[in-house]
Amino acid sequence: MEFNPLAPIAAKIYGGIAIVALVFAGVQTVRIEGLKIWPIAITGLTEKLETRTAERDAERTAHQKTKDDYRAAQRDAARLEAERISRVRSEQQEITDDVMQDYGRRLADARAAADRLRGEAVRAGNGAAGAPGSVDLSGAGDAADRAGEAADDRRLSVEERLIATEQAIQLDALIDWILKQSAVDPNR
Repeated sequence: MEFNPLAPIAAKIYGGIAIVALVFAGVQTVRIEGLKIWPIAITGLTEKLETRTAERDAERTAHQKTKDDYRAAQRDAARLEAERISRVRSEQQEITDDVMQDYGRRLADARAAADRLRGEAVRAGNGAAGAPGSVDLSGAGDAADRAGEAADDRRLSVEERLIATEQAIQLDALIDWILKQSAVDPNR
């Protein structure tokens, strides 16, 4: 039997293939584009894709804004920290300068007093300047006199008194510096 493309059975096969192709094309079109007939609404892939793309873009924008806000907050925090450090350093340097100035003044006064006492000792004829004598050094505490009395009433020379006074002034200045530095609040 020979195949006749125009035979009725062939026409039915071609018609069936055409109907299947049309149904397949219609289903794919509805699937991709969607279908909106008054009571029925089927969302297609295109609409879903547009919705998802919009959601993704909104999420990216929100994420970028969060990153930008975070960077801005970091810059602000770094600026505030630099200002705080500058303020604390300035206050600490001011304290150091004040204590050093007072220390230098007190040290100069003690040395001037020691020079005056040496001159008085030489004029009084007590021998060489700095030799042990009964000349008191102003600013030397009672503790130094009591310590000297305990050791067979041997008095300190002017040089020894000057050294002790310088060390006492140095310790006072160090204590003042530590107390003032510890009063600086680094967190305000």
